[in-house]
Amino acid sequence: MKSKLFLRPDKLLFKGLQNITGIGQDFYTNQKSEAKAKAELTFIGKKKVQKVNSQIYTYSLENFNVNNELNDYSLLKEINSSENIWLNFHGLHEVSKIEKIGEVYGLERLVIRQILDTTQRPKIEIDDNYLFLNVKSPLKGENGEVLIEHMSFVMGDKYLISFQEEKSDHFGSIRNKIIEGVGYIRKRSIDYLLVQMLDAILDHYFITIDEMNKECSLLEKEILRKPSEETTLALENLKGVAQIIKKALGPLKEVLLNILNEETELIRRENVRYFKDLINTASSAIDEIDNTQKTLESLTNIYFASLSQKMNEIMKVLTTVATIFIPLTFVAGIYGMNFENMPELSYKNGYFIILGIMLFISILMVIYFKRKRWI
Repeated sequence: MKSKLFLRPDKLLFKGLQNITGIGQDFYTNQKSEAKAKAELTFIGKKKVQKVNSQIYTYSLENFNVNNELNDYSLLKEINSSENIWLNFHGLHEVSKIEKIGEVYGLERLVIRQILDTTQRPKIEIDDNYLFLNVKSPLKGENGEVLIEHMSFVMGDKYLISFQEEKSDHFGSIRNKIIEGVGYIRKRSIDYLLVQMLDAILDHYFITIDEMNKECSLLEKEILRKPSEETTLALENLKGVAQIIKKALGPLKEVLLNILNEETELIRRENVRYFKDLINTASSAIDEIDNTQKTLESLTNIYFASLSQKMNEIMKVLTTVATIFIPLTFVAGIYGMNFENMPELSYKNGYFIILGIMLFISILMVIYFKRKRWI
């Protein structure tokens, strides 16, 4: 069974060249430079959906309402203050929509800029009226490869806005809990919803790491059975994914620590323990990806050891064959000197006698090598 993360060698090689030459990074750098030159808000990243869609959930303990597309965001101000609001966006490239949300909730221009910039490092900022944070989340691509999605959150007293690059299913279970009224989301404050979302993102990290470990098991079988160039490329691809995940998890843990270190009324005292639990979960995920990286390093060593052993076996066979033919070549060389005074040349059965001697020497050497366990 082929690994799902196995990509075509040429694609893997091209991806590696992109990382080495910085083609993608240069592209985003140019986008940033142009945005600064124009002094305007600009989406920095890759367009991953055709149209930016939004869904708004308003809920309380007694009831809830879902609107899959809200065109006039000014209506958000008219929602009953006793209800919690979760507004989710799929797609970030329509800058005007993000600007309108910023106007409704009084978001700083810098915050909107960071929402639109998918190259931003995970971070947190706490204002008097809202908490802003962005994180990275693993996402499976169309070909089964692991991608990293940029996600941002803005949380106020009674609202939470989430921004996703594409329409992924990170929060399907959360939607079901709100609709069905199960769990504690509809019973608690809005910061508990943020806890649930961050927990769902961390769950995706564990799922991704678990799939990587399964890929490692498949690669181990490939390496022990028949190592190839494709195996090497798949190993390097997994190493790159592991490195990306680790780089994303470290800052995510920092963000969670900063949430607890900052004194803000937006985080209720009764929900602090859930944020502490998220920090422990992030630490466990970091430990898991560290173990995966160690496994990949071990597999790389096994791969090269396997290649070396295979080469040694080939050299052993070639050396054995060459050693057997050395005395035969010696015998053939003696009787190929064409001296006149060589009595054996005049024997009627001399040719067959010499062949017999050469066969005897070959058999004798093979028996000797086997007793020595050289072959």
